[in-house]
Amino acid sequence: MSLDIVATDFDFEALFESLPSPYMVLDTNLDIVAINQAYLDMTRRSRESLLGQNVFSAFPASDESRRILMESFQRVREYGLVDVLPVVHYGVAGIDGAEERSWSCTNVPIRDREGRVAFVLKQTQDISQLRKPEVAPNLMEASLDPQPGNLFERFEMVQVLNQTLLMTSRYLHRLFMEAPNFMCVLQGPDHVFELANLHFCTLAGDRDLRSKPIREAMPEIVGQECFAILDQVFRTGEAFSAPKMRVFLKNGKDGEIEEFFLDLVYQPVLDEKGAVASVFIEGCDVTGQARSEQRQSLLIRELHHRVRNTLATVQGVMNTTAKSSATIEEFQEAFTGRIASLAKTHSVMTEEMKQSVSFLQLLNQELCSHCDGEGRRIRLSGPAVDLPSQIAVPISMAIHELTTNAAKYGALAVEEGRIEIEWSMIELESGPGLLCEWREFDGPTVTPPAREGFGTMLLERVLAQQIKADVNAAYDPEGFRLRMIVPLQFENYALQAGRTRSDFHAGL
Repeated sequence: MSLDIVATDFDFEALFESLPSPYMVLDTNLDIVAINQAYLDMTRRSRESLLGQNVFSAFPASDESRRILMESFQRVREYGLVDVLPVVHYGVAGIDGAEERSWSCTNVPIRDREGRVAFVLKQTQDISQLRKPEVAPNLMEASLDPQPGNLFERFEMVQVLNQTLLMTSRYLHRLFMEAPNFMCVLQGPDHVFELANLHFCTLAGDRDLRSKPIREAMPEIVGQECFAILDQVFRTGEAFSAPKMRVFLKNGKDGEIEEFFLDLVYQPVLDEKGAVASVFIEGCDVTGQARSEQRQSLLIRELHHRVRNTLATVQGVMNTTAKSSATIEEFQEAFTGRIASLAKTHSVMTEEMKQSVSFLQLLNQELCSHCDGEGRRIRLSGPAVDLPSQIAVPISMAIHELTTNAAKYGALAVEEGRIEIEWSMIELESGPGLLCEWREFDGPTVTPPAREGFGTMLLERVLAQQIKADVNAAYDPEGFRLRMIVPLQFENYALQAGRTRSDFHAGL
């Protein structure tokens, strides 16, 4: 690999070669790609023996020296910052063999056109002579310290202070990267990513954000409120905060746009002249909380709607029951049973987050008290179907009336009587539908009702009006028959997947 030097009228290669200080250029793998004559003279090596070599292969070091240099290179590559090592002890080949020397090193990042660190410029100064006593007095003459000490010891003290600062810097960087909230720093009017912690990278779908303008790195936010506010904060220098801001971002799986709700804080960062240099963004993903609040609000609205409907239903049941009852006792018994059935259905639905109830459960809650435990007296057969609340309430009332009628006048009025109920899913013009057939056997002889009671009115008029059901009742002398088709066109209708047709027995 060779160093890519821009071709202009000025010969940068000649400039690099003629620099009096020793310089070396490494790629990101730490292979030597360029080295000037001063560096060759200092190390007494030839250019051919060094180019293409890994720096640690070309200049072997002790474990400690290698560690110090490697950490410095890593800081330059990862953070794109200049890194200085005031003192590092490193042996080189001398006239009489290996010589232990002391060096002061400066490692500088060189970026490519996209802003990524592509090379490391290493400037090295041999400070071994500072350890010699005869040199120290001359150097100390320029010192402001009235009690001059060993200059080399001062270099080593600077190194200790430098390492302390590096440890503090690494600690603060770790705190930033692992902070529970997402954070980033965007530099300049183009909002170029300077820093982004782990949570921000996760929020951004683990995209490569380094040194990219946010418009390029996250193009989906352009035109959104969060982007406009970013420009506003940089322009005005005024901080901004917003709870539960709605933001659309690409996920990291398939690039699909997802809705997020974020608590956001924009904080301008000023330079030494007081001008805005960058914007610090900090926030928290509160999407789960926001959606829970939305669901809660929806449930409250549904509750208000249901309470109004329930009160209207109770009033209708009371009025109709009163009209069809001959005595107060008859009214009390019928009205209490119907309200109890309604309460059971509401109780089941409030336990379900999706506000639906199984059709089988509606049947069981009315019929289980009449079953024999062996599935002979009552037989239920059909697929698993969930009914939304709009359908479940009138259907449960219909099942209650059918069960009550069967217990008083039909198959359940005698010990040998039995009921078979079958249901299936069918396709209607409006969408999916439920087909249910109720058949009674071995009961008393059936005769048509002499007058229209509450049950007849509910089956033939209420179901047709409220849920567009098609109900056909047949008063066969051998047993009552009912065939009911119910459209399931509501959005929250759900047919349980992965369940095959099977027989269910009431009371089991």
